[in-house]
Amino acid sequence: MKRFAVFIGLCVLAAAGVVGVNAWRWRERKLQDDAINRERSAAENTAAGRLGLKTQPLPPHPLERRLALDEVLRLEPDRRFLLAARELAEADVSERFSDGRWILSLGAREFGRVGELPDFAELMKALAPLAQQWVANATVTGKASRVRAVRGHKEAFAAIREAQTRWSKGDHGAAVLHEAASAAAALMLQVPRASDADDRLDAHAIALCAADAAAGADVRGEHAVLALALGYTGAARTLAPPDDEAALQAFVTLDRRKLADAARRKDANAGDRHLLLRWLMQDANEPAVLRFLGATRDSEQVSVPAVGQLLLAEDLQVVAAASDALPALALADLENVRATAPNDVEMVRMLMTARNSALQILGNNEDLRARLATDLRQADTAYEGPLWRGADTSAWYAAATAAALSGSARSGYVLRPDANGLADELGTWPVPVAGHLNRWLKARIAADRGSLDEVYETLASSKLPGPRPVADLLDALEKQSELPSPRIIEAVRVAWRHFDSRPFSRLVWAEILRTRAHDLDRSARLVASAVDGAYGAYPVDEVALAKQRGAFDRLEQIALDERLPFPARLEAAGALADRGPKAQAERVLRRLGRERPADLAAQERLIRFLHDAGRPADALAAALELLRTYGDDDSFRVALARCDAARQLDAMGRHEDALAMVERALPTEMVCAYRLATVQLAQLGKKDDAENLLLAHLARHPLAATAATVAEVRWRSRNDTGAADILAHPPAELTRRDFREVGERFADAFRTRPAAEVKRAVEVLILAGIQPQSVLELGPPLARAGAAAQAFELYALLSPKLPPEKMTAVQFGAWRALRAAKGVPAADEWLRAQPALADDELASSAYGEGVDEALWELFPGKPLDPAFADRLALLRAASLVRRGERSPRRDALVKEISDPLARWKARLARYIGLPGAYASWEVQLARYVLGDGSEEDIAEAATDGSRSCEAPYYFGVRAAAESRASDAAAWYRVALECRNLEQPEFSWAHQAASQLDQERPLAAKLPQTAR
Repeated sequence: MKRFAVFIGLCVLAAAGVVGVNAWRWRERKLQDDAINRERSAAENTAAGRLGLKTQPLPPHPLERRLALDEVLRLEPDRRFLLAARELAEADVSERFSDGRWILSLGAREFGRVGELPDFAELMKALAPLAQQWVANATVTGKASRVRAVRGHKEAFAAIREAQTRWSKGDHGAAVLHEAASAAAALMLQVPRASDADDRLDAHAIALCAADAAAGADVRGEHAVLALALGYTGAARTLAPPDDEAALQAFVTLDRRKLADAARRKDANAGDRHLLLRWLMQDANEPAVLRFLGATRDSEQVSVPAVGQLLLAEDLQVVAAASDALPALALADLENVRATAPNDVEMVRMLMTARNSALQILGNNEDLRARLATDLRQADTAYEGPLWRGADTSAWYAAATAAALSGSARSGYVLRPDANGLADELGTWPVPVAGHLNRWLKARIAADRGSLDEVYETLASSKLPGPRPVADLLDALEKQSELPSPRIIEAVRVAWRHFDSRPFSRLVWAEILRTRAHDLDRSARLVASAVDGAYGAYPVDEVALAKQRGAFDRLEQIALDERLPFPARLEAAGALADRGPKAQAERVLRRLGRERPADLAAQERLIRFLHDAGRPADALAAALELLRTYGDDDSFRVALARCDAARQLDAMGRHEDALAMVERALPTEMVCAYRLATVQLAQLGKKDDAENLLLAHLARHPLAATAATVAEVRWRSRNDTGAADILAHPPAELTRRDFREVGERFADAFRTRPAAEVKRAVEVLILAGIQPQSVLELGPPLARAGAAAQAFELYALLSPKLPPEKMTAVQFGAWRALRAAKGVPAADEWLRAQPALADDELASSAYGEGVDEALWELFPGKPLDPAFADRLALLRAASLVRRGERSPRRDALVKEISDPLARWKARLARYIGLPGAYASWEVQLARYVLGDGSEEDIAEAATDGSRSCEAPYYFGVRAAAESRASDAAAWYRVALECRNLEQPEFSWAHQAASQLDQERPLAAKLPQTAR
């Protein structure tokens, strides 16, 4: 027994010794990790401060961070319904989210609950208790007879004014309320909506319609009109009465023939005809629009609602003319003056005539804006009550004016040479949205100059005119940024305040999340919440969702469905051309081309498809057919068709023919004509002619894009000094975005030329004073074009001239290019001759660039540095998993990092207060990536330093490998909340999310619906 006791004692002592030794080692590792994490946390905070980030960081724990991200990106309920609740209750309304639903309250009293993304019917139901109380307080009596839900704006104004007059005299009958609510809904449908001008006007109509329902009226048609006006198109289809309101029923059920018949009936009113015009504008059917306008009577074609629809035209000249005419027409309406215009002329002339007719009421030198301001203040002052007030009339015409100003901003930004002057001019109009448009346009101009701080500040602190302008600013911000950028991810969170759950806002927000934040899972759920179950209600967004799901048959169905608007059908065909089977895509594109042989967008999409498929002869035949359709004139669209044909001739090497084709387009001043003509002259060796035409182009179009064309032509003419000169002294400041375009032109000019000529051209650029960081943008296009030797010369020349933090990545780019050009031995020999490179940075560059073999080629033996050995093991594990490689290399790595006692050590480490210290962080991650353990096991130790950035990325890698694309997308989005650009996992998460978006099919991976 003594011997056994001694043996047991020795075992206990040995175990204690092992535990003590391990605990000592773990404590040392914990101290080292803590020091590293403190350093990385400080670097992250410094990076956030340097970027001027405005939102607070999310919790560091990965699982908690994922939940917190859901909270900060959740859209609040449609604000218009909250304002309606406030109007009905005459008290403040609050909302909070709990257990998957929004709880709506008046003070401490809850009055309704709605889903996370509530639809029209759900929101109206939530208002019902408040509406019932309003009806009771107003002592509404009697029963209302049915009235027309669809009507013109003049008839609706007359009806609601009459209703308010009767109400003010004490007639609180249900019929009076029903007349007012129906008229209000009709007015909301008729008001031009190119801008979100004033939610209070919509809220008032919502409140009236909710009260009308509470009073017992038949509100199906009325609510269908209101739902359609507010953007709830799917709900409008459900609500529209099947036997009444033929035009409304046809519009929401996509029956355009029935709609045309209903609008042409003798008993049709202006509202019915407005629905037909709305459909024709959505369908972008210019000949049909002209026929419709030509058939109108009593100058209805230049009414405020009709001209508001013309603001949605694709032709910016029409948009500009409608924008000029609409405020004058609003003024004429307010003063009961009928503006007239011929209906048998082209649209721009019709609109100009209408504007001049309306302005005849002004005195000599009288300012339209001052007169309009007076009229808006004095509108309907005799009406002041719960059904309608003078302020409501003023708000309606102010909204129409705001839509016109939005059209002016959109068209003037492109068409006017001085957009700054336009911004100042917009700010002088007497409507609230004028200031919003002024700030938006100035921010847009600032983005073009590369002044990104101004754009960021505008997003963070200014009110903007609706979701689309917000998306436009984010787009401009990204184009001028070096991606990936924490500033863009931050800007998305900042922009959240401009959105709510209304369908249009929701769908724009989904687009932003997908394209700017690569938040694929959330974006898909948002879009699905609107489009699933409401086919054709939001066709463009339905196309986007079908693309994301890889549903090619669905895309073909949309493209061939003649009930849907043509632009959406063309978008679906384009998505098929980009990602779908080529035969299927060509069949659909040719079908759309036959339907509209004169539609430039449809024909150009077919031409581009054929060109990208390597069929320039077929593309040329399509371009020539388009020219024959248009005829031989000097219009802009013929010039564009000539450019399309010339591109194909250029691709076929027929430069003489290409020049002859495009010369006829030069009088139109089209930029494409100048570029193609100068390039053809350079290709033909006519350097002097090319230079003279370049100078004329530069004089007429002193833009950054012109500088890129000049540089390209001079490179083609072997005038490297001249190309460098125009880039060093451009007519407008060249931004990073501009240099990316220059890079594409550089690749076009040098892809087939000797590498020595590339080196000489780059040296000339540097000598001209162009920053090496800008010249670096020329490298990726060369590499993509297959010009590996040329790309190597560029990278090798630039690497010693760049900041130290950029050097390793550029040298790796040079190694990769040389490897493609001359093979692995030559590339390795060159790399060994370079100054000492940090192994960690080199391995990270190899992994980040997707050159996975380099992780073994560059490091054939086990590194002597234990920290780097662990880091290399993690990168190799992630490389193997993301490529799905099952090989002896994987088996060897698993054997290298495995530990049979890992789980026991993990429990022991937690017990003695050293969680996660039982193995290095990198080894723990590598084991997880290779399939050992769960997210919860890793998350416990992932709250310090940069680990909260690293862990979500590797969670995403494993999820993607296991075909859990929804989880992968969510984890990559969490990783993008990292605030340290120097953390490589941030860049890798951005890249992986982008690739995930491009993978097809995703039908089995991404969610199909949002319930």
